[in-house]
Amino acid sequence: MFFHDDYQVTRHICPRNCYDSCPMLAYTRGGKIEFITGDKKAGASGRLCNKKEEILGTVYHPRRLLYPQRQLGRGSGHWQRISWHEAIDTIAHKILELKEHYHSTLPLCLNKYSGNFGLLHYAAEGMFNSLGPTTQTTGTPCFSSGLDAQRLDFGANVAADIRQMLEAKLIILWGINPAWTSVHTMPIIYAAQERGAKVVVIDPVYTETAHKADYYIELRPGGDAALAVLLLQKLAQDGKLTYNPDQTTGAAELIASARQMPTAPLLKDAGQTAETVAFLADLLAENHPTHIWCGFGLQRHVQSGLTIRLIDALSLLTGNVGIPGGGVNFADKGMDIFPYRIMQKRQDTRFVNINYFARSLKTLDDPPIRFLWVSCRDPLRQDVGLMELMQFWPQLEMVVVADKFMTHSAQLADIVLPVTTEFEELDVYGSYFRHWVGLNEPAVPPQGEAKSDLEIARLLTRRLNELAPGTSNFPCHHSNEEFLTAEFTPEVCQALHIEKWQDLYQGPARFRHHPYPWQDGRFANPDGKFHCCTLPADFPQLLPTQKYPFHFLTPHAQDHINGQNYHKHHIMPEYPIVYIHPDVGKKLQLQDLHPAVVWNEQGQITVSVKFRTDLAPDIILSLQGASQKGGLNVLNSGLPTDLGTLTTDASGVAFYDVFVNIAPK
Repeated sequence: MFFHDDYQVTRHICPRNCYDSCPMLAYTRGGKIEFITGDKKAGASGRLCNKKEEILGTVYHPRRLLYPQRQLGRGSGHWQRISWHEAIDTIAHKILELKEHYHSTLPLCLNKYSGNFGLLHYAAEGMFNSLGPTTQTTGTPCFSSGLDAQRLDFGANVAADIRQMLEAKLIILWGINPAWTSVHTMPIIYAAQERGAKVVVIDPVYTETAHKADYYIELRPGGDAALAVLLLQKLAQDGKLTYNPDQTTGAAELIASARQMPTAPLLKDAGQTAETVAFLADLLAENHPTHIWCGFGLQRHVQSGLTIRLIDALSLLTGNVGIPGGGVNFADKGMDIFPYRIMQKRQDTRFVNINYFARSLKTLDDPPIRFLWVSCRDPLRQDVGLMELMQFWPQLEMVVVADKFMTHSAQLADIVLPVTTEFEELDVYGSYFRHWVGLNEPAVPPQGEAKSDLEIARLLTRRLNELAPGTSNFPCHHSNEEFLTAEFTPEVCQALHIEKWQDLYQGPARFRHHPYPWQDGRFANPDGKFHCCTLPADFPQLLPTQKYPFHFLTPHAQDHINGQNYHKHHIMPEYPIVYIHPDVGKKLQLQDLHPAVVWNEQGQITVSVKFRTDLAPDIILSLQGASQKGGLNVLNSGLPTDLGTLTTDASGVAFYDVFVNIAPK
């Protein structure tokens, strides 16, 4: 904390699931935060993305939950304000009742993910693990296949410093829209362009980033792997691929397989002409170094892991790995430097795939799930297989939701607990993409009776031990500062080049100090080599059918991350907006700005139609989380991706391999 003019200034870092993880400064006067800015000390420009008003507005939003509440009849909407003691006491008695009835703590389930990735928010896991073996979610909806892919190829998940793009002659943004989702990277891209770099965007949708690029490749949805093989094939034919056999395995086999694959089906799968492939291959061959940024859009198809592995190989075989400005960026596991002692990890936890939560719950009967705690997410809005989850919900004897707002899951909870924001609690967070770790220090006291996840864990475990001594071994007597000290081991401090976590009060610290990985030509696989993938005979690319003739794509919006910050209900459309090409819309008798119904075998949703001339005729586009009604995942059956279990213990989910039809309402 420091002071500037009349303001108390505190340091923060946005703990949401976002590429930028922006270091921020909060300016407080008279006990109220008046505005926030970027923290220039962290190398930021001093500006924040256009989500900043939503982020700060969350603190003082009139719809924010400020007191514990109990619902008198689940789903009735009849809420009663209760004290924290009553809420915690009710929850504790139910936990002990279930434990006694089933002679096990496995009926207790925690469903938690990315609403706040701060270190001390892992107290929720610590609280559950302190009780005995419980049921918890594992995996990630975001990037598990790509993590596996790069771990198989390189041996580890290490991203280059994003500033390395300044050294690139060619930047390929593949399935990523940083103009909306990583605004602090765009100035680096612009600066690289000014220095002569060419920027290529590969995407099925003409995004804002594509608008700013030098070249745009309009890809057929799911055609990424086919395009990567086409590039390998063309570059091999032109003699433009090279590798060191002492540093790679499987390279010769991959190149031979790519050359043998029939070109015409690949072109059809990718939606490209031979001329476009040749043009892109020439760009790769003539511009060195090339930096490829693989976005999470690549993770939303069934063959997503193979796609990333092929792109990794493409980069290596064109000599772009381990050099300044080159490489393939996807995600970094640098935060794994922390021991996460607060979690009190156990070997006997019963894990279920977060992407197939409802399906997994239905199979658990020894013992079954009867108690659900939801934290940092909204499964009744965000999960696939939503109808299955709704059908299972009545079997739960108690549902507790800890959140800042009355989410869809909270509306069907028995008890809701109000939680703090990053401006009201002490915590530490580090990015999975940018290489910094930063501090969240309290700028203002908690609003109302909101409490942090850590304080809630303290309250519940204390009460459980009062009712039944020895129920929990959670170290509830530790202060926030003591929990952080336990995480910042000498090894962690050395990696961050700091002496203690309190040094973060002076500004964020970086956890990687080598700007580009693999510069010594050795990789993290046991043999020190890069492992090329094996090319299958064909790709499991899914395509529209006569019954469901449209790809249903649901990318991130510009103004919010899923449903996390979008609480301005007075400007939020009632139904999801879907975009479709006007020629197709008119053929189907749809009208611009009029309602329609989108459906498939999973269900149907009411939508509002908007025409967009730059969309392919077989695509319906809708942005995530931008409506009050009609969650888009109602239509998603949740097809698994090809990889994910190696790094996150659970396969990913093919969010973009969804096919639908549409008609006027």
